[in-house]
Amino acid sequence: MDKNEVRQLIMNRRHELSDEDIEMQSGLIIDRLKKSDIYKTSENVFLYMSYNREVDTYMLLSQCFMDGKKVYAPKVLSKTQMEFYCLSDENDLVSGYMGIMEPSDVCDKAKIRDGLFIMPGLAFDYDFHRIGYGGGFYDRYLSEDNTFIKAALAFDFQLLESIPYEEHDLKPDYIITQTQFIRREN
Repeated sequence: MDKNEVRQLIMNRRHELSDEDIEMQSGLIIDRLKKSDIYKTSENVFLYMSYNREVDTYMLLSQCFMDGKKVYAPKVLSKTQMEFYCLSDENDLVSGYMGIMEPSDVCDKAKIRDGLFIMPGLAFDYDFHRIGYGGGFYDRYLSEDNTFIKAALAFDFQLLESIPYEEHDLKPDYIITQTQFIRREN
């Protein structure tokens, strides 16, 4: 399968999930993350705002605020550029690019590139390759200097034995599903 076929396969599988399945499985994934040292020791959490039946990151957003974390969310500035902005609470989010919630204009641009970075993705494999939506936003953002711990949240069916990849694709350090917490060995 090529990348587009993998994307379609996973999107079809996600659309088969009921709202209750997404809520339950997302809850298990977020619980697994919040019990981990990578979450407990991170003061800053950079996270994508879920849409299109992804793992529900709004649960994580609420947990981060309850735990006193500094939370940053992405805002698409152009077809090739994305930046992260600091949120003071959930009310800082407005509908943006493709209807995805993003920080409003009152939010300050992130001045740091350090902490826990939650990566989106459609498919992952056990060699930590990742297939995103094809826009390259996260690969570009993460290619700049940073000291992020990169974690991907995924439903079990998004973790495949092998997926097509390119050498420049960035890998997460961790993949967290409802049943697995996998760390990449360097």
